[in-house]
Amino acid sequence: MAENEDLDLDVKPESGKKKMVLVIAGAALLLAIVAVGLTFWLVSGDESAGEGSEVVAVPKAHYMEMDNLVVNFAQRGPARFLQIQMQLMAHDPSVFQVVEQHMPVIRNNLGLLLADAKYEEVSTREGREALNQMILETINEVVQARSDKEGIQAVYFTNFVMQ
Repeated sequence: MAENEDLDLDVKPESGKKKMVLVIAGAALLLAIVAVGLTFWLVSGDESAGEGSEVVAVPKAHYMEMDNLVVNFAQRGPARFLQIQMQLMAHDPSVFQVVEQHMPVIRNNLGLLLADAKYEEVSTREGREALNQMILETINEVVQARSDKEGIQAVYFTNFVMQ
């Protein structure tokens, strides 16, 4: 008939505590794997999530300080003189070489522009912003006429005195 098989009848079934420890250890391991995977996915970036949106790199700004410009107002009023100190901003610093090379022309053109300024106009914020835009255009006309450079991007008044 059948051979006598050795059965170990003294083995006790595993206790509930051991099963619980194994389940907790397995869950912790699974959680760690998910956390590592999620971290890797977030750090590497999801290519499809950014579709339609584009990351725009902001070019570095370079500044050049201009000497003070002092002009007489054309009409008599509460103030007779206008003194402006400004900074020019460009993304391409080589533009400043062109500005420096042609500074006599730029200062002449700005002097003519500022001499026509009226106190009533430049004493308001809107008037100063309009003057700022005209100064930007005047400088860029000289730069673009005498070089292949794009020009400056902004003019910032660092001192604006009327007396």
